[in-house]
Amino acid sequence: MIKKFQQKLIFGFLLIFVICTLGIVILANKEYIFFAAVVFLIGLAFILYVGNYFGMAVKRLRDFSKMPEIDEAVIPKFSEDEFGEICANISEGIRRVKENEKRLAREKEKLLLHIQASVEGVCFFNADRTVAFYNGLFLQSFNIIFNQPLTIGKEISFDEHFFSPVLMFLNQCINEDYYEMRISRQGNDFLLRMNVFEDKSFEMILINVTARENTRRLKQEMTGNIAHELRTPVTSIRGFLEILLNNNIGEEKKKEYLQRAFSQTQILSELISDMSLLTKIDAKAQSLKSENLNISQVIANVYEDTSSALQEKNIKVAIDVPNDIVIAGNRNLLYSIFRNLTENVMRHAGNDVDIHVKMYGVKDGKAYFIFADNGNGIEDEHHLSRLFERFYRVHDGRTRSTGGSGLGLSIVKNAVLFHGGTISVRRGENNKGLEFLFSLQCARMGSAIV
Repeated sequence: MIKKFQQKLIFGFLLIFVICTLGIVILANKEYIFFAAVVFLIGLAFILYVGNYFGMAVKRLRDFSKMPEIDEAVIPKFSEDEFGEICANISEGIRRVKENEKRLAREKEKLLLHIQASVEGVCFFNADRTVAFYNGLFLQSFNIIFNQPLTIGKEISFDEHFFSPVLMFLNQCINEDYYEMRISRQGNDFLLRMNVFEDKSFEMILINVTARENTRRLKQEMTGNIAHELRTPVTSIRGFLEILLNNNIGEEKKKEYLQRAFSQTQILSELISDMSLLTKIDAKAQSLKSENLNISQVIANVYEDTSSALQEKNIKVAIDVPNDIVIAGNRNLLYSIFRNLTENVMRHAGNDVDIHVKMYGVKDGKAYFIFADNGNGIEDEHHLSRLFERFYRVHDGRTRSTGGSGLGLSIVKNAVLFHGGTISVRRGENNKGLEFLFSLQCARMGSAIV
């Protein structure tokens, strides 16, 4: 720009000089022409100097504004006059703009990293409803809902019937800038939230609340199940006590009713104990004490404690577990695994049953066990996948005629998971009995294990 200014100034000065010279040639003498030429050259030199002075200062400003990185060492120095002061103020403004750009870039990077790591699906839309930015979780949720690809810069159609309220909100959002709704799609539940900004751009947040909804439903079911499980023994105890208090009955009947009430209190105690154990596994697993335990000794303790009950039903137990297998875990939980499996056989498999507990291998630091019986078993296979659910019973009616809290196998599964293993169940040979196959994390393996 300065060069063009210099050119115009020189051209105008030359034009004036030529006109003056022509006039002088016609009207004046040669000495005056020489004097005019000297004045012209001096003026031209002054113009070139002033133009170069301005041009160099502006050039330094231009180069400084184009620099990607601003450093105190590269800030240009200007003359100590009014023009130099103006240039210095301009350079300081440029420096501040550059610093603000860098700071905004850093903040933008932090924001994008935060959005990418967010547990919510986030997408920003321009005012024309084209996509500006989205994170991976939004893309995943969007594909579940729409079953179509998402591309930056592409306008999204909100024609789907479950998005019609969104379209209506976008078309009519005058006084409101927030909207929320729920979407159910392909077995998933989503919470959709929208925030509209001043320039009519907006953000859409998709939160997969399927697990939350399942937890809520599970809690409702658990509350109902617990209430049902408590109602039966409490009602029985209350009934027996009312009979004892309001009726004049013989000592033999009193003893019978007291015994039956006592049996119901045992059921209540068992239920509370099992629920407490499950709560510890679920919520306070880290607080449970762990140690190295000889698993064969734990199994032996189980069958010492249940020997009388097993003899009453003529249940025989065969244990095939090496004596040098050490499991890293909690004694009570390991005990509960084999105790609950054994009690499950005593309650449901019938009399004259054989139980076989065997460790059939070690791999990747885990010991693999099979707990099998040849009792009544389960005829319908579809029950097998639900045996580990809390309060689940194979037979309808939810009767307690066979005893148990309905939590035993759920405790077994959670205890196995606590010890780094997995568990599954299948019907036994010739559809007799059940076979539970599970693994437990070893602390060390003896020389006899291969």
